[in-house]
Amino acid sequence: MKQLAVGMQATAQRVFDDDLIAEYAALCGDQPGEAVPEPLIGALFSYLLGVDLPGSGSVYLKQDLTFVGVAQIGELLTATVTITHIRTDKPLVTLQTRCTGADDRLIADGEAIVMVPG
Repeated sequence: MKQLAVGMQATAQRVFDDDLIAEYAALCGDQPGEAVPEPLIGALFSYLLGVDLPGSGSVYLKQDLTFVGVAQIGELLTATVTITHIRTDKPLVTLQTRCTGADDRLIADGEAIVMVPG
C-alpha cells in the first residue's frame, strides 16, 4: 500500500456509448434512456477507490453522492477522488468524489469513506 497524504488524487475517464448503455439496460431489465445512468457514474468511483487510491485491499464503507447534472451518452466523463482527511486513530480515509462532463460542468459531487489495509 502506498503512503497516503491529504491532497492526493486519482482520476479516471470514461465514455459510455450507446452499446454500453443498452447492455446496462438489458442487465437491469430496463429500456435504455437518453442519459448515462447514475449507478454507472458511481461505479467510476468504486473503480478508483479499489484500484488506484487508496487501492487494492481498501474497503468501501460509505458514499454520499449528489447528482447535480446529467451525463450525456457519448460524453467524456472525468471522475476524480481526492483525499481530504486521514484518521490517525483508525485506518480510515475520507475522499471527495467528483465527476465532471466534457465541458467541465459538474455532474456529481460527494464524499467517500474507505478503510485501508494495515
